[in-house]
Amino acid sequence: MKTLIVGAGAVGGFVGGRLVQAGREVDFLVRPGRAEHLRQRGLHIVEGNRSEGIAVNPITADALKETEEPYDLVLLSVKPDALSAVMDDITSAVGSATVLVPFLNGMAHLEELTGRFGKSLLGGTLRIVTQLDDNGDIRQYLPGGQIEIGELDGSRTSRVEEVARTLAIPDFDVAVSADIVGAMWQKWVMIATVGAITSLARGTIGDAAALTDGERFATVTLEEAASVAAASGHGLSEPAHAALQELVTATGSGMTSSLSRELASGRPTEVENVLGDLIRRGHATGVPVPRLEAAALTLRAHNQRHTTAPEN
Repeated sequence: MKTLIVGAGAVGGFVGGRLVQAGREVDFLVRPGRAEHLRQRGLHIVEGNRSEGIAVNPITADALKETEEPYDLVLLSVKPDALSAVMDDITSAVGSATVLVPFLNGMAHLEELTGRFGKSLLGGTLRIVTQLDDNGDIRQYLPGGQIEIGELDGSRTSRVEEVARTLAIPDFDVAVSADIVGAMWQKWVMIATVGAITSLARGTIGDAAALTDGERFATVTLEEAASVAAASGHGLSEPAHAALQELVTATGSGMTSSLSRELASGRPTEVENVLGDLIRRGHATGVPVPRLEAAALTLRAHNQRHTTAPEN
């Protein structure tokens, strides 16, 4: 499948780079500055002391408008505040047979994308641990990744199978879900819980678990997020809840989150998409979420300081 990766950051760059290495036909839709960087230096994925340079094909929005044929597969991996503009940019890339898979946090993007692209949209979740360095390299903290895709109505279709085959690359576990919306909610509960805990603790899950009442705090934070999901019609199964309980209270765990890593590095965080929207849904369904609110306040204050800080 001819694939367009929208964004070449920590998510899109990593997945797209691995697809290129696996021999897939891939273009990257990026801004002009990033396009020039990729043309000159290539895409670099760094794991430990090892750096892999990958030759890729970047394309800008202006060039994409000249595309004569739509893409078979479009993978979206952009920040939420860029989604509206990106939807305009990719209009020429999406045809009647194009499949569009978003790898975005939260759930707010589904309605927006469905309203624009209708049945082209699949649901998707992606689990990787990566971060974009200041020099444009993608730093990989754990090997491989997990991808789950599915039709929003739960049906099993030939196009889902074809996308799964395209994304089946070395070190990635790829699965087709009969309840992708539920899977997206489960991931949202996980990233919100881990993000809240590690941001408030300014450390890892293990650091938080080692504190007095740390495990109890993590347990109650998970209960808040899981209760919002349940009140919204997407409650976690008992095995899924038990697995998350073990994850967020694991002694010695080095797990962090993109929220806490961005907080520590002084970068703006994706607080509204991960925590803000979940909190709003909690308020709408009458679910109290004081720990999620405390974490969101911390991250919003950080974002405000970042926004108002004078440039050097």
